[in-house]
Amino acid sequence: MSHDQGQTLVNMVNQIAANLSGGRETADTVEGVCSHLEKFWARAMKQRIVACLDEPDCGLEPLARQAVARLAERRGAPAA
Repeated sequence: MSHDQGQTLVNMVNQIAANLSGGRETADTVEGVCSHLEKFWARAMKQRIVACLDEPDCGLEPLARQAVARLAERRGAPAA
């Protein structure tokens, strides 16, 4: 994944998490972000963002990281 593509996806997930959280990090919010990614993101986008979990400093905010980790678990991929 190119850095630009990866960074764009990271920014998108961070924005989704911020918009859905309303300033609160809850299990429901993590679920909401994960569900959004499952429903609206293309398979390739999901694969790329899950791969970002292997990069410790990829830029995912904590809530976004939790949601992507949950997505990885549901897809059968190991979450970092």
